[in-house]
Amino acid sequence: MKKIQSGSLKCLFASLMLFALTACATGGIMDKDVYQAHSFSFDVRQDMPDIEVLDYQYSNSRHNGIRATPERVPTQGTGEGFWGEGIYGNLLRGDFLYVKWRVKKPGTLLPEYIGTYEDRVDLRSRLPADITDLRIHFVIKGAQLYVYLIWPGLKDASVPEGSVKMYRHQKQVQIYPDQAK
Repeated sequence: MKKIQSGSLKCLFASLMLFALTACATGGIMDKDVYQAHSFSFDVRQDMPDIEVLDYQYSNSRHNGIRATPERVPTQGTGEGFWGEGIYGNLLRGDFLYVKWRVKKPGTLLPEYIGTYEDRVDLRSRLPADITDLRIHFVIKGAQLYVYLIWPGLKDASVPEGSVKMYRHQKQVQIYPDQAK
């Protein structure tokens, strides 16, 4: 009887140790995950017709629309790339934004490219603590990526018109690249 109890205790102890190690290995990730109701977007046709977005990812979320997936790449007459994205919901607050793009040579009938670029922006210090109902929107101009925070609703008349055409009547703040002070 003692042999069975000793074997059972060893098995139970090993199982508990395995459970504890698993909890330690995954618990830290879950503690950092913050979900807030906000938006993520970009619009190639409206904001940057001379750009082809080849790849993008906002946060580590697997939520549809937060990252590029090959099966979602539309075939376009001027090349291939993502035309845009607009998603709202209880999304994982992003620690980073990664974008890869190429710049099309203007005035050419067939697609010719000036260059391919990529940028990864650390958003941890750039976003306010509460981004509920805010929109994170990116625009590309040539070799430079710009990231904006856009507030819902119409802006006050005293607030200047924003750079992002589609949201020009809403308050916009450029959070990347840093602006000269």
